Amino acid sequence: MNRHPDVQILASRSIHASSAFEVLLESLRLPSGLELSTLVVDQPCGAVAVAARFGNGEILLVRQYRHAVGDWLLEIPAGRLNPGESALDAARRELEEETGHRARSWTSLGSFVLAPALCTERMTLFLAEDLELVQGERRLPDADEELEVLRAHPRELLSGGHLDAKTILAAARLCSTGR
Repeated sequence: MNRHPDVQILASRSIHASSAFEVLLESLRLPSGLELSTLVVDQPCGAVAVAARFGNGEILLVRQYRHAVGDWLLEIPAGRLNPGESALDAARRELEEETGHRARSWTSLGSFVLAPALCTERMTLFLAEDLELVQGERRLPDADEELEVLRAHPRELLSGGHLDAKTILAAARLCSTGR
């Protein structure tokens, strides 16, 4: 993970590692001399999210249980990149796995950090258009995913509800740009 050159890492040790991320306990010194101790969740591969939009302006959503927040959330399709996988390939894979759809048109809407106070993960947001339902065999959701596929207009999503940050960001971006 890249760090600002003016920030000195005094110590760093792994306190947990999995196939998806590593948790580090780090001590650092800021240019002012302030010393801090912090936990960092290092997720080096990154992630993608897909605002898959139909001609009528509605986008595809998945409803799934998120145990960390103890509730069912409406989210745009998303997932981690596999090592060596491009963001666009991951977005195509996630859209098909989670919704059963493919898109003929893809546009990157940029990338962002999800939880910069504790996590290194960067997510790239894509707009997918000219959608089609996959006929025949398709990629299936991961074994640990139980998903309900829904559709809504981005304006509806901004009025509240059980949404996550990437979905709110995508809805706001689509509404503000008229895209």
